[in-house]
Amino acid sequence: MAVDCGSSCPVSGGFYRYNPSVGGNALFLAVYALVVPCIIYLGARSRTALFSGLLTIGLASEVLGFVGRVLLHQSLDNPGYFILSLLGTVLGPSLFSASIFVVFPHVLNLYGERLSPFKPMLAELLLYTLIAVAIGVEVVGAVFVPYVFNGVAIKRSASIIAGGLAVQAAALLISAVVYFSLVSAVISGRAVPDDKHSAVFGAPQFKRFLRGVEFSTALLLANSIYRVFEFAGGVDGDLFQNEVAFMVMDGVLPLLSVILLTSFHPGAAFGTAWKQTSPRRAKRPTPLPLREGQVCRLSHSAHHAYDPHIRTQFSPNSPYSQRSAKSSCPPELPSGSPGLPTSPRPTHKPPSPNIPSPRSTIVISKRRSDKYEKRVNQPRDLVNSDALW
Repeated sequence: MAVDCGSSCPVSGGFYRYNPSVGGNALFLAVYALVVPCIIYLGARSRTALFSGLLTIGLASEVLGFVGRVLLHQSLDNPGYFILSLLGTVLGPSLFSASIFVVFPHVLNLYGERLSPFKPMLAELLLYTLIAVAIGVEVVGAVFVPYVFNGVAIKRSASIIAGGLAVQAAALLISAVVYFSLVSAVISGRAVPDDKHSAVFGAPQFKRFLRGVEFSTALLLANSIYRVFEFAGGVDGDLFQNEVAFMVMDGVLPLLSVILLTSFHPGAAFGTAWKQTSPRRAKRPTPLPLREGQVCRLSHSAHHAYDPHIRTQFSPNSPYSQRSAKSSCPPELPSGSPGLPTSPRPTHKPPSPNIPSPRSTIVISKRRSDKYEKRVNQPRDLVNSDALW
């Protein structure tokens, strides 16, 4: 037999008064293990890495916790098996709660940041901080329970776990209050949600997802409150030593919660809006809307002397003419338009008079007189006709 708890055992013979059921714990172990591939598949398909990752780690913790309980059946006084069962069954619901906190800011962004009493980024930071503190305190307390460190009694270590569970319950309660205040304001008509994602939150699939998250949150909150009283009464208390209560409150409730979160997966409910509603997504400033007269005045002024008809230069079948035909702006030409004119020669300019300058007249007359003199001085006959005859 492995090293036992000895005189520090909470009850005589080990950590439990009862011998943990192998069949019941093995059944929970198998069901939790079967949900893991479903979560991994849905997470990879919908690209909800953080949500699916937390659920997967929580399921793995539950599997290890029930493995520890199966091992305790053979060795009730083994501290290693006890701490494995304690950490697994405590951290599993905490990680399921953390996965709900991942969804919560997305819901706030979906309905509109202005409707929420907290900014989604602030709500995410607050809930993540609370659940991180809760998990840290639970781990410390779970390690102290089977061992006595520096005089820290087992009952005090159990109270440490109860404190961590109380922080977890407070985080779930805060998220539930903020969520129901937002939803009640939307349903009553006191607040109008942002219509940017109206196709998402108006779909029946998204409403079913919200019902699933609501029931899952209620189950985890009930589990957290129960375990606060369970550990507050000590490891040797009646609640902690009741196997039926453990199977229902620590086995069935977290299992139903994770089944609801898997069946109504946020990736399928949000679709492409999951990434758009992320509080860590960089927000670009929205440009100011253009006034009615500014939409069409997006061109530079042309030269004042141009009288262009550039639009007539394009073929009716050209892409530009088709875009111009679809444009809602009238083809106005206030003082000119961009582009080149149809002809660089002005159309209304009168013809210039052909008035020769004095200098050009002298040159022309001189050139003509030279040609005349050459013709006059040139002999008319190159051969003497009398000599020939």
